[in-house]
Amino acid sequence: MNDGINSKVMKVNNALLVLETIMRRGPIARNELTGLVGLTQVSVINVTNALLEAGIIVEVGRANSGNQGRRSMVVDINEHAFYCFGMELSVGKLVCGLGDARGRLLQFEEIKFPSRSSAEMLLDKVDELVEEFLKNNQIDKRRILGMGIAVPGPLDVQEGIMINPPNFPGWKNVPIRRMLEERLGFRVCLDKETNLAALAESFYGVSVGYKTSFFMSLFRLGIGGGLVAENNIFHGFCDGAGEVGHMTVESSGRKCGCGNYGCLETMIAEDYLIEQVRHLYKIGVEIERPEDIDGITLEEIFERSSNGDDVCEDVVKQTAVYISIAIGNIVNLFSPEMIVLGGPLPEMSTQLVELVADRIHSKKYPSHCKDIKIVKSVLGPQVYVKGAIALAEKTFLSYVLPENF
Repeated sequence: MNDGINSKVMKVNNALLVLETIMRRGPIARNELTGLVGLTQVSVINVTNALLEAGIIVEVGRANSGNQGRRSMVVDINEHAFYCFGMELSVGKLVCGLGDARGRLLQFEEIKFPSRSSAEMLLDKVDELVEEFLKNNQIDKRRILGMGIAVPGPLDVQEGIMINPPNFPGWKNVPIRRMLEERLGFRVCLDKETNLAALAESFYGVSVGYKTSFFMSLFRLGIGGGLVAENNIFHGFCDGAGEVGHMTVESSGRKCGCGNYGCLETMIAEDYLIEQVRHLYKIGVEIERPEDIDGITLEEIFERSSNGDDVCEDVVKQTAVYISIAIGNIVNLFSPEMIVLGGPLPEMSTQLVELVADRIHSKKYPSHCKDIKIVKSVLGPQVYVKGAIALAEKTFLSYVLPENF
């Protein structure tokens, strides 16, 4: 009896492995799929035939095999096989997206949502958006596989609880997953926004096909990170992994809100960078100053730096040093193949990304630092919603398998 149960579990796991690989790498030929998933050709054919029969995947052509034999079937996910919602809740806003089985966004909307709002107000707004999206896209709710939510930590991911997010006063131990499932009538899962950004890039972005990748979110205020290894998010003890913003990069630095000194997020915060630039301009004797030193913006600092302004370039270079110290620690601990930089700072400054990459690639140890790819996120502001959709697909994918699996 146990052998029967184990055989059933193995069969389901093999089917999920094949299906997820098709979702991430499709369209793909079945012979190429066999090499990627590590199963026998017969197993891959059996699984894909069952998925084809169930309408979960579709045949999209035949691959050129380069020989006289029969050309391999090319398969891809059926984009209408199921749909998922993705939500992002952050300070001041609520973002909703509806994606098909390919992860393609059918509708995307961002609305203001004050952090002082109650959890009940959130439920009302999410319910309203879900109904609006289903109606606009003519989708039956029964075809919704589930919803993923990107939320600020700290979290209990397994229980679906927002513990005490610092920018949401009154939100303490909120069982947000259970509350939404009861209200919406379909499955819900959640994770930290930076974890889901890392997952989004590994599903749909620049790190597709890489076994290990680290995503670093560089905001005007606040830094976060997420590690994906073998297609899974690394959570660590008490879901505490990825808090790269609280790595100490300057022992005599500013005091952070966490109580420590010299955390990365305090040393590259927007207000601090502007303060540094203003100070250097004012003490400089023969420096070409902007007309409004006190009104200078972060965007102007990055622009002036890229145009050769010595003061702004010095501050941007020091910013790159601090980021590189944190990334160097990540490299030493986890050795990811790719580092993805996302958020407003990389979007504003290609120079900053290049400076960080140069510093990491020039490190003497470990010797493979020169081979680690350091790139900018390609998913932009949709990265968190797309990551939430990817999480829902990954978490609930077994529910789309035919009953015979």
